[in-house]
Amino acid sequence: MKVGSDHRPNEPERLPVAADRATLERFRELRLGANGLDKEAAKAIVRELKAVGGNLRAVRRALTGRETGPALWSVVAALPREETLRRIDAAL
Repeated sequence: MKVGSDHRPNEPERLPVAADRATLERFRELRLGANGLDKEAAKAIVRELKAVGGNLRAVRRALTGRETGPALWSVVAALPREETLRRIDAAL
């Protein structure tokens, strides 16, 4: 840890903003294509992001405003598409 940095011990390093943005844009594309999501469809979106090395924490922060919480797929499945897109757009 650097002296004077904003990083706190035991807190993961944040990826550069560009990586966060790329993940959020890809998530937006995937979510835009699906109106209603069941458990398996939501899990598929999360798997797709994970497969390409997406920053899932950026998605969680955009959707919930928190670093931790329930499984991300359950958040994705629970939020209506329009609300999800509104939150992602606000984060972009």
